[in-house]
Amino acid sequence: MNIVEQYWSSAVTRLQSEVEGFNKLIGHAGEQGRENELSLARLLENLIPRRLGIGSGVVIDCENRRSKQTDIIIYDLSDQPTLMAQSTQVIFPIEVVHAVIEVKTTLNAAEVVDCGKKKESIDALKPSGNQKSPHFSVLAYEAWAAPSTVATHLRDVPNTSQPDGICILNPGLLGGATAANFNFGLVPLHERGDDGARREASWISRERAPLDASVMEFGSRYPVTRVDRKYVAGEPGRALLLFCDNLLQALASRGAIPAPALSNYLTDAARELLPL
Repeated sequence: MNIVEQYWSSAVTRLQSEVEGFNKLIGHAGEQGRENELSLARLLENLIPRRLGIGSGVVIDCENRRSKQTDIIIYDLSDQPTLMAQSTQVIFPIEVVHAVIEVKTTLNAAEVVDCGKKKESIDALKPSGNQKSPHFSVLAYEAWAAPSTVATHLRDVPNTSQPDGICILNPGLLGGATAANFNFGLVPLHERGDDGARREASWISRERAPLDASVMEFGSRYPVTRVDRKYVAGEPGRALLLFCDNLLQALASRGAIPAPALSNYLTDAARELLPL
């Protein structure tokens, strides 16, 4: 495993520990959700260039249309009018917004629908220029059901409601809408060679379900989920790494940032998914 992948494996462990610790202390679901958003926002602040800002609020257009409340908004910091940021309810003109992210503690079927409605409310806004709609993605810490069930729900919503990118850290799921279909899969834990390198298309798996739905490998514990007739270990750190790389690529395609250097450090093996 290269140094970038090792770092992100540690980063997601810290992120999940931070969220779990806060959620044990605070029982109110609204407070839990907001702290989970802030944990992700802090990670993103260290990832994107300083000329982009991270906030939350409502996106508007010049025809007086507005989006639903949005968890995380990535916008052009240098072009954000300060007159729109004079209260806790920040309003962002669509022209300066490059990406939005919905954050869920546990993604369930109702929230899949809710995320779809929020994407539609963003896409309905019309910028004064010719730029594309903001990249819309979803990050959840947990899935409410088996990966195959999650995949079915995501594919059953209308194409216009499917997220451009989605990551579910536990058990390590990644996907997104394309022009042709909706790709979704498990980010599996690779077997390793004697030199520690990933073995392409070779995953850590078990014939039977582990008692605690996890396995200990390479000094860390990884979640296990059923795929076909085997129980395959997922790799949340790599799922988050690929999610962030996809986000940076989307920002680069809009001209918001240069081509991300991170992409150069991801091998073909590091990008492998197990389709669902």
